[in-house]
Formats: sequence, structure tokens, C-alpha cells
Amino acid sequence: MVEKPVVAALLVSLSLPAGAAAQERDDRRRERPSHAALNLTVDNFGISIGNSRGVDGLRLNFRDDDLWWVNGINFTLWQPRHNYDAVINGLALGIIGPQAGWINGLAAGLAVEVGHQMNGMGVGGLATVSNGAFNGIAVGGLATVANADLNGLGVGGLASVISGKARGIAVGGLSAVVNGGMEGLAVGGLASVVNGGMRGLSVGGLAAVANGGTEGLLVGGLAAVAGGDMSGVAIGGLAAVAGGSFNGVAIGGWAVEAGDFLQGIAIGGYKVESWDLEGLIIAGIRTKAKESLTGFAVAGYNNVQGVQRGLTIGVYNRARELHGVQVGLLNYAGNNRGIWKWLPIINAHLN
Repeated sequence: MVEKPVVAALLVSLSLPAGAAAQERDDRRRERPSHAALNLTVDNFGISIGNSRGVDGLRLNFRDDDLWWVNGINFTLWQPRHNYDAVINGLALGIIGPQAGWINGLAAGLAVEVGHQMNGMGVGGLATVSNGAFNGIAVGGLATVANADLNGLGVGGLASVISGKARGIAVGGLSAVVNGGMEGLAVGGLASVVNGGMRGLSVGGLAAVANGGTEGLLVGGLAAVAGGDMSGVAIGGLAAVAGGSFNGVAIGGWAVEAGDFLQGIAIGGYKVESWDLEGLIIAGIRTKAKESLTGFAVAGYNNVQGVQRGLTIGVYNRARELHGVQVGLLNYAGNNRGIWKWLPIINAHLN
């Protein structure tokens, strides 16, 4: 699980502007800029060259400081400052990168930073960061960060980090992290982590993790993990795990486990284990039902510590209470009497 300090460290490493608290202290002691500019405008329509308050048209400036608005194209060379109240509708372009409170349109530069909300497309050579909601497409060479909701597509060369809810697609070269729940697709080269409810598809090169209720498909090179209940398909190279109940298809190269009950189809290279197993259960070595097994199970050792209803096939089958059939070299049914408890080849209790 990726915590907020990791996000902060990432932003610092990208040489983005200082934290909000430091900026607020700087704001209190600074003087307002003069907004001196050469304005070739009529009623604010035209071309502005310099640090003007704003323009409806084309604005060219070395360094934006306390910009108010631009409806059209804003181009700046150096790292802007004190622009969290600015509104840019149109194109926000910069060598270092644009900064504004609200951007509606296309923003591009070395680093794109939005203080409140972005609607449109942001492309940052290093990073695209929105401290509020991002609606549209965000692309960062190293990272894309939305400190609120993402509605659309977020792509980061190393990481895509969404602090709020994501509705759409989040892709990170190393990791995709969504801390407020996900509806859509999350893909991480190493890990995909959704902290909250997940509805859709999550894929991680090593692990796909959803730490809330999950509906859809989890695929992890090593592990697919749902921290709560899951309905759908979970596939893990080593393990498929649900912390709560599981309904659907679970495949684990080594193990399949559910904390509550598992219903559907489960295939584990070594074991399948849950409190209650129901459906088609296949394991290379053993199945273990701590309370009950209903359906059909195949393994070297089928261990039903409670009630079995259905058929088990294995080398050794054991049920504390059998209401079905066991087929194997040795079979134990705890509710049969006398010598009928232990039988080779086949054992049954059909009432």
C-alpha cells in the first residue's frame, strides 16, 4: 500500500514548487506584482506581452506571477509562481510548465501544475499534477498525480497516483495507485493498488491489490488480492486471495484462499482453502474447508472439517460429517458407524 508521504517525496524529487504552507507564508510577505506589460488589445482582446493580469487572445510572458485569467493562449518561459487563482481557458504552454488554479483546455510543459481543477488534457515532460479533480487526460513522463478524483485517463512513466476516486483508466510504468476507489482499469508495471472499492479490471506485473469490495477482474503476476469481498475473476501466478467472501473464478499457481466462503470455481496448484467451499474445487495437493464443502472437489487430500455435501476425489478424503460420496485410496466419514467410518476406494453417507 502506497501512503501519502510517498506522493510528497515524488513531488519533491520532480523539483515542483514548495509545499502549500511555505507558499502561504511567502504570499503573506510578498507585494503584488506591477502587472507591467505591453498590451496590444482593445477591451482586453488582442496580444499581451509581459506579466499582465490577463487577456482574451494571446499572452506571452517570461514568468507568470499573480496571473488572473487568459481566454486563448498563454505561453510562459520560466517557472510560474503565485498563480493558484488563475483561470486559463484554452492553451496553457510553458518551457518549465504552466501553473494555474483552473485550466480548461490543453496544458503542456516540463511540469504541469493545477491548484484546483483541470478539465481537458495535461502533458508534463516530468509530471502532471492536479491538487484538485482532474477531468480528461493527464500524462506525466515520470508521474501523474491527482490529489482528488480522476475522471478520464491518467498515465505516468513511473507512477500514476490518484488520492481520490478514479473513474476511467490509471496506468503507471511501475505502479498505479488509487486511494479512493476505482471504476475502470488500473494497470501497474509492478503493482496496481486500489484502496477502496474496485469495479473493473486491475492488472499488476507482480501484484494486483484491491483493499475494499471488488467486482471484476484482478490479475497479478505473483498475487491477486482482494482485501474484502470479491465477485468476479482473480488470477495470481502464486496466489489468489480474498480477505472476505469470493464469488466467481479464482486461480492461483500455488494457493487460493478466501477468509469467509468461496463459491464458484477455484484452482490452486498446491491448495484451496476457505471456511466454506462451494462449487468446483481443484487443488494439486489439498483442499481444506473449515466449515463445509458443497459440490465437487479434487485433490490429493480433501479435508472437510465440517459438513461435506457432494463428491470428493483424492488419495485421502476426510469429512467430519459426510452427506455425499468420497472416492479415494482411503476415505473417512465421521458420522458413519463402526468400520464404515474408514473405507478404501469409496465411502458414502446419503441421508
